Amino acid sequence: MPLRMVFTATDRERMAVVINNLCFYASQMVIQGSPEISQRALLNLGKVKNEQEALLKRLDAVAREQSDESPLRVIEDLARLPNDVVQMMTLVRRCLLASAFLGHCLAQPIHPASAEALSLEKRLH
Repeated sequence: MPLRMVFTATDRERMAVVINNLCFYASQMVIQGSPEISQRALLNLGKVKNEQEALLKRLDAVAREQSDESPLRVIEDLARLPNDVVQMMTLVRRCLLASAFLGHCLAQPIHPASAEALSLEKRLH
């Protein structure tokens, strides 16, 4: 398993936050729910983007390698509001695909030796 596919407990928590907020935002677009709730999800995603940029860039590289939807790219694209139903559904689809990719990452086995190597690598950089 490539080292970049090994995630610490903190990484996994951050990925879960991204999944939660992407799905929440997408569901609010579908049901045309409360703008305040959608805005909160966007704020949470922006906070994760600012505070966890290295993790999101690592996930972006893995997503691109696997031809999956990058959570980082989706978060960046959420800043532009969809103009019509087709754009809205495309954005919902991308949110769900990025969440599925993150779920796949979370489902990877935890290898203690690999996690230690990743932690050491982070400290060296």
